[in-house]
Parts: sequence; C-alpha cells; structure tokens
Amino acid sequence: MNQSIERESAGITRGPARRRHRLLRGMATAALATTMGVSLAGAALADSPQRAALGEGRPTEHACITADGTNLNEFFHIRQQIIGPPTCRTAVAGEPWVRIGPGWVTAASAATAVYPADYTPTKPNPIDDFNSKFLRARFVVDIGTPQEKSFVFGRKALRTGFFTEDGLPFSQPVSPPLRPLRVGQHTSTVFLTLRARHCDGLGTVPDENCLPAGEFAYTGNTPFEVVPRPVH
Repeated sequence: MNQSIERESAGITRGPARRRHRLLRGMATAALATTMGVSLAGAALADSPQRAALGEGRPTEHACITADGTNLNEFFHIRQQIIGPPTCRTAVAGEPWVRIGPGWVTAASAATAVYPADYTPTKPNPIDDFNSKFLRARFVVDIGTPQEKSFVFGRKALRTGFFTEDGLPFSQPVSPPLRPLRVGQHTSTVFLTLRARHCDGLGTVPDENCLPAGEFAYTGNTPFEVVPRPVH
C-alpha cells in the first residue's frame, strides 16, 4: 500500500521504501484545500480561515527542523509544536501540538498517469482524484492504551497545492492544534478515510500505488515524548 507504516519520515514516502523528493521552492499554489516532504524548501500560502484556525500567520514559537535544515513551522506557517518527522518527536507539557503525516504524491497529470488494470480514476488528474475522495483524518494518541484518544477532522485536515522538485503534486494530512499531553512517552497514529479507492498514477502495483476505500492506517504508531516545560 502506498503509505508509510513504520518508516514515517519528515517527508514524502512512496510505499515501504517510498522514493523521496525535494520540494521545489516557491511552487506552492495559492489554493489551500480543506502537506511534509523529506526536504521542504519554502512556500507561499494564501491567507484563509483554515490558517487562522490553525494559528497560522502568527510568529513562530517553535521550530521543527528537518535533517536538511528546513523549518517546518515556517513552511507550514504553524506556530505550535509539530510532531511527525524523526527530528520532531518532542513536545512541551502544557502546550498544544500539531501532527503532520507523510504527504501523498501522485503523477503530475492524466497524461502521464499509469494505473493497475482494474482501476479507473474518478477525476482525470491523480491529485484531484485523491483530494475528491478524501473524507477525513483521524489522529489517535496512545493507541491501544487506557489513555487512547481520537481526534477526527474533515477536509480541513488536508492541505494541497504543493509540488516536489520533479513537479509531482502532493497533499498532506495536517491536524489542527491538539490538546496538551502529560509528561512522558506517547504515540501518534494517523488514519485516513476515503470515499472510494484511489491509485496515485505512479505505478501499476496495487499494494504500492493504491489506497483502499474506507478508513485505514496511514502511519504506524509514531513514538514521541512530552517533556516538562523549561524553567527560565
């Protein structure tokens, strides 16, 4: 299946060993639909009610820095702590945090898309097909424990309009700010729900290039730690 299970990274992953892409600087569109790459280079996001809801457009209070030195807080215009990439697995007690899942990359257009023999997209362009089928994202904290909590968000949890340096579009599940957690070890798991099956147009292997209809685990149980607030 075209998703990151145990190997969640700061970026776009294709299948169990999804190929990595560097985002092209400045190629974000002004549209923000209802995005994390291995290397995020920068983007111009339009003002929107969604940005206000996420606390965006305000000064950055935290810095989630990827291995290549990119500040994801600046890239996504998020001022809260970010959890997701391997370099961003620590949150501060008493503060809200934002969960970012891997980006879903598709073929650039209908003209270049290739699909499994049994699949026909609903929308001509693969990224539009994925976006139109996305219903919601569920962010689960401490799954399988007595402390398990789920936070469900609709289309506002999906951002789109970003491209890799190869010109491939992708969309990204990004949570609104989530409630602060107690000090200690935690996990975060991202589930997506699609109204119908989707294939990315990048290959013909269903297990690597397609997502099922309904709800499915989009990431594994990503570990992270909540630490006490520093005393100044």
